[in-house]
Amino acid sequence: MKISIVILLTFLYSIVTCGLTNEQLLKTVKQSKRKLLPLNDENFENILNGKRDYHIIAFLTSESSQINCVLCREIAPEFEIIADSWFKDHPDGIETKEEGKKSQPKNIYFFKSEFTESKKLFSMLQLNNIPKIFYFNPTDSKAANNFIREKQEYQFFQGDHKSLMLNWIQDLTGQKINLHIPINQTKLVVHILVGFFTMFFIKRYRKYFFIALSSKITWSIISLIVVLLFTTGYMFNKIRGSPYLIEHPDGRTEYFLPGQQSQLGIETQIMSFLYGILSILVVVLIKRAPEIKNQSVNLVAVVVVSSLIFILFSLLLSIFGLKGIGFPYRFISFF
Repeated sequence: MKISIVILLTFLYSIVTCGLTNEQLLKTVKQSKRKLLPLNDENFENILNGKRDYHIIAFLTSESSQINCVLCREIAPEFEIIADSWFKDHPDGIETKEEGKKSQPKNIYFFKSEFTESKKLFSMLQLNNIPKIFYFNPTDSKAANNFIREKQEYQFFQGDHKSLMLNWIQDLTGQKINLHIPINQTKLVVHILVGFFTMFFIKRYRKYFFIALSSKITWSIISLIVVLLFTTGYMFNKIRGSPYLIEHPDGRTEYFLPGQQSQLGIETQIMSFLYGILSILVVVLIKRAPEIKNQSVNLVAVVVVSSLIFILFSLLLSIFGLKGIGFPYRFISFF
């Protein structure tokens, strides 16, 4: 949803003519449907420069297809949830009262800066990569561009970005933010439909369902899939919150990360597939190939299966070489 034209024009006019006070920002946020305000080359000097009686959290990002920032797209909805959550709990802001020199709680305002609209700001902050999240504390300083020295940067770590960002913001501002995660209506409807049709088919074909459920083959397949997934690092990915793959701005896609402490989601799937196929080929070679009575067919089957095992095992060794620097063993070098 977009901020209405009237609100946006009022907002831009006010920031051009003078720096925004807490009351002006609060009024703008209350009148807008989105609680994530725009920060760009037209308004950043009036918002970030000079005296501020409020906290600012700024998300510097890009939605441009040319830049193709995967992490930007991943962080954006998480950051917006935090911004919306703050204003759900504080729709009228925080009321402050003068009590001598005692520190008073202050409002928090969330901004989003798009690279294509904020090239001057990005240049002043000397950014070489995105996304970035900066905190600007309340200040009485009127020095020009003092915000550059005042900023504090959020460090991106593996894990639940929403929780990590929330803890960082709470520590800096001293304010408690209760998360209000919106219900995904589409996902809810899909889950209801899947549940309904699952129960329908179980009831309709319960005879076949219970036969499949009690089959040794069914449980063997399920067990093998689970063993392969957990052996190749499924829980590692879940705990670390690993991305599925990495797409670079130059169009290059990374499927494997070097080192034993880093892994992508797609690595788990590739390794599970390789181990699974190799296991099946070994079983076929040992159990099924000897049962072929025709010697010519038997020879062809053994050669084909053995060749596939050799090729796939060579691929496995090449992947080990990518993960472990100095790994010396190779058959066919794929990388």
